[in-house]
Amino acid sequence: MVQALFLALWAGLCTLDQFGPHLGFRKPLLASVGVGLILGDMTTAIMIGATLELMWLGVNNIGAYVPPDVISGTIAGTSLGIMSGGTTEAAIALAVAVGVPTATLVQQLNMLVMTTNVALVHGADKAALTGDFKKINKYFWLGALFFFLTRAIPVFIATGIGSFVIEDIMAFLQNDVPWVLTGFATAGTMMPAVGLAMLLTMMMKKNMWIFLCIGFVLFGYMGVPTLGCAIIGIALAGLYDIIIEGQKNAPAAVATASDSDDDGEEYDL
Repeated sequence: MVQALFLALWAGLCTLDQFGPHLGFRKPLLASVGVGLILGDMTTAIMIGATLELMWLGVNNIGAYVPPDVISGTIAGTSLGIMSGGTTEAAIALAVAVGVPTATLVQQLNMLVMTTNVALVHGADKAALTGDFKKINKYFWLGALFFFLTRAIPVFIATGIGSFVIEDIMAFLQNDVPWVLTGFATAGTMMPAVGLAMLLTMMMKKNMWIFLCIGFVLFGYMGVPTLGCAIIGIALAGLYDIIIEGQKNAPAAVATASDSDDDGEEYDL
């Protein structure tokens, strides 16, 4: 239970980072590192976190859309995957099986808190009109507490209860219905591709496909390693930015030159 408490606190801190400093702890890869430190299995934690990072690569807050909560899904899934004590493949499969529904559940809680926090915003507005800054701070931290609890409580319940039953569940899955773990393992290997596809649908524009083709040819046909592709991509991105900025600045430069010529003609007259 002590570990479950620390995991809940870690989930709450990652949530505050999401709405505060934005240090990146809300991302699965970094959130899983905290789980590895708490549970003492950094290798498995990072491997699960990398899988979930790729799976949720295209999940972002855009406009009023509230995505599945990757913080609670990552921490709960990674924790139970490590607690299962099985192979790495089985841990990843279990993490995916636990993480996805947890993220979807907390998504609903997050929407509820965002709705109720509107009342706190109105209260802070009224306090601002009277110059009561202490009351504004109270509303601010109360809203932060609500966000903290929406992640901490589900993670505490999942890891606290799960720590007692996870061994029995894994024994049942491995001995009685092994096809379930096989299915989750297969889904876990496919999810990164789904995440990349989601990201591409958001990023790809008609003038971006050329870079995808270049990267595919470099890696798939020319055998350039991932780091080499990344360096070439950075160089091409810088070159592309220089060209685009030059095209944007060209009309302004032409207009400035035309104004200078007009001024010169008036001076000669």
